[in-house]
Amino acid sequence: MKVALWLLVVVLAALWTGGAALTAFVAQAVGLLIASGGATDLGQAAAQVPVPAWLALWGIDPAWVRGLQETLLWVLQAFVDLLPWIGSALGYLVPLVWVLWAIGLFVLLLLAGAAHVFLGRRGRAAPVP
Repeated sequence: MKVALWLLVVVLAALWTGGAALTAFVAQAVGLLIASGGATDLGQAAAQVPVPAWLALWGIDPAWVRGLQETLLWVLQAFVDLLPWIGSALGYLVPLVWVLWAIGLFVLLLLAGAAHVFLGRRGRAAPVP
C-alpha cells in the first residue's frame, strides 16, 4: 500500500511540475509579447479574422464573436502605452509560479509523509492481552 501511495505521489508531483513549467513558459512568452508591442499587432490581426459560419451551427452568434474581436482590439489600443509596463510586470510572474510550485510540492510531500506514517501504524497488529 505504501508503494502505491508513493507512486501516486510521484505521478502527482510530475503533473504538478509539468503544469508549473507550462504556466511559467506561457507567462514568460506572453510577457515578452506584450513588452515588445507585438500584442497590438496580434490583436489587430485577430480582429481581421472573419467569423466562421459554422459557429452558428453550435449556437454561437457570429455578431457576438465579432463584438468580442472589436472589444479586444479596443482594449489593446486603449492600453498601448501601458503594454511595456504590463509586459515587464508579467516577468515577476515566472518566479511566483515556481514559489507556488515549491509550496504545493511541500504540501504534497507533507501529506504523503503523514499518509505513510498512518499506513505504517494501521498495518501493525494490536497486541493481544
